[in-house]
Amino acid sequence: MTSPSAPMRIRTLDRWRHLLKPLPITLDCPTMKMIGGDFEPPIFTGSGRIVIKSFTDIDYRMYATPLEGGEAFRRLVQMEKDPYDSTRRFRLIATDIQGTEWAAGWTHPQLGETKSGIWELFGDLHSLQTGASGPSVSEESGVELVFQPELRLPVDTPVVTVSTLEGVEIERGWRLAKRTVKVLDSEIEFFRTKRGGALWVTAKSSKELSHPYTENWLGEPLRILLGQLSYPRLVARNFGGGRAQVSLRPSPRQFRDSALASLVGGNPSEVEPDFWTLYAKLLEFIARARDEGGNPNFESHLITRLYEEIIQATQGSRWVLCLTLAGVAEGLTKMLMGPTPLKADYAEEAIKSLRDYVTAWVGDEELKSRVLGAISTAGTRTVGKFLRDLQQREILTAANVGAWSKLRNSVMHGNLVSPYSTREDDQNILELADLVHRLTRAIVGVDGQSSQGAQ
Repeated sequence: MTSPSAPMRIRTLDRWRHLLKPLPITLDCPTMKMIGGDFEPPIFTGSGRIVIKSFTDIDYRMYATPLEGGEAFRRLVQMEKDPYDSTRRFRLIATDIQGTEWAAGWTHPQLGETKSGIWELFGDLHSLQTGASGPSVSEESGVELVFQPELRLPVDTPVVTVSTLEGVEIERGWRLAKRTVKVLDSEIEFFRTKRGGALWVTAKSSKELSHPYTENWLGEPLRILLGQLSYPRLVARNFGGGRAQVSLRPSPRQFRDSALASLVGGNPSEVEPDFWTLYAKLLEFIARARDEGGNPNFESHLITRLYEEIIQATQGSRWVLCLTLAGVAEGLTKMLMGPTPLKADYAEEAIKSLRDYVTAWVGDEELKSRVLGAISTAGTRTVGKFLRDLQQREILTAANVGAWSKLRNSVMHGNLVSPYSTREDDQNILELADLVHRLTRAIVGVDGQSSQGAQ
């Protein structure tokens, strides 16, 4: 359900807008230190700079003095020998000229020139994080996200009002472009500011939308709906009482020709009511999912991860796309089937009789073993049979199931599809994508045909 509402009165991220300026951005850091394990003294101390080069690339250069030259060099060599051992990696902490201390996370520093006891270290960073407090920080517990580049969502258009008197302008006003979604006892607000160029999302904490999960959950439905790897560029985790944690994260570029991966066909504005209904349903499903230990998921939900694979596959070959769509369809179908094997496709007595017959057969033991293995699979319902059941219930179409059977059995066994567009292949790919989206709607409890549809 959606309704108009005003955004949070104080937005923590207003203070950090400078990180959204045109790139590159350089943070000069008079104090930098490289540490290893917890509670260890710094291995290197010095100064340098952090450069935010693009939406996905951050690097640094540090001119450092080692605490002890021999030990520092040994640690660098150990890291190079086993880069997968997290205990041997380094963490960078830097304070910029504004006095902000940035936790730059794990890094794999490279050694450059050493001169007069000064070691040049450089490398890449994944993100930046800092603490914030004071009157410019929201007093409410919740999260704030800024997506940059801006996402194409069906949000109201901003309105500028001008009042005149005898042809002379006396007042100018501006109304925020926004949309509010009420879900899980919280109000999630999507809006664009006057400056534009970014989409803001805010949400108040609730029992089901709590830290530290919410900041990740809010973006997951957008990736599924838009068919884009949409991640927030700036994130504020507001603890309440004027305290927050602010982070700058990688935000991948928008892909071209990825509409096939979109649950709404890549046209959010054309399906506005359906878009926000789906967003709410997806968020509910993701937030209420639990891992094997009964805990909320900090990492992306399986549905989200499957859609991320489709998004990336749209940028590859047609064979890779078919392989991915077929695999995702099978994964989603198994989610609908559940962890408990369903009733077999065949009568239990018939399966037992056949098994007994083959067991008693005298002949090639390897052949007997293969046949018994095939018989054992008949004891549970297959994905193909379950898809046909969904077709009978009108959740799927005959064209959906036919395309899956044809392409899945072909590409999964190493047979290539034509690298060129043909009417038949294009139709099968569209039907397979439509199958994926119909399964997703069924999983989250939204009735109706896929908005993409097969043309």
